[in-house]
Amino acid sequence: MVMDMEEGQARTAFHKLAESLWLIGSRGQKLQEGVAVAPVQESTETVYPGQERQEAETVVEAAEIPEKEGGEPAPNIISAGYGGYLYMKCPACGKTRGFCAKTRLNHYRCECGAVTRMERMVPLYMKCECGRQARYLTNMTETEFDVDCYDCGAPVAVAWNEKKWIYETMK
Repeated sequence: MVMDMEEGQARTAFHKLAESLWLIGSRGQKLQEGVAVAPVQESTETVYPGQERQEAETVVEAAEIPEKEGGEPAPNIISAGYGGYLYMKCPACGKTRGFCAKTRLNHYRCECGAVTRMERMVPLYMKCECGRQARYLTNMTETEFDVDCYDCGAPVAVAWNEKKWIYETMK
């Protein structure tokens, strides 16, 4: 099908068509109503290495917001939680899991169904013999444990460093 029209008319028709398609697509992405969501359960207080000196820290991310029309800068929206590579241990079943959270999380739900609030997360630096290096945030409380390398699958022993307040690879 071929149509002869001016450039302005073609642009207007294209914009109307694009807007219609966008509206149709956004209708399909609405949240389903009536889906049951389980409440987040509070976890019991655990003692972490170095808890006496270290307060519970919350990682915050400030979103970029354009200025208001009055010339005043808009307030930053702060999203509390943890993101990136996380290495979590379930307090109910004891299973550990390493994963990458693409959005900020305040809690972790294990496969067993237990929910753990993310509090007092500490850095974990892992250097494998295969050359892979990774930085995680973890809720582990042990002084020593093994982390599986996500490239080769070999266990890498890490230990709590009291001076640096981090977990790092044992030498």
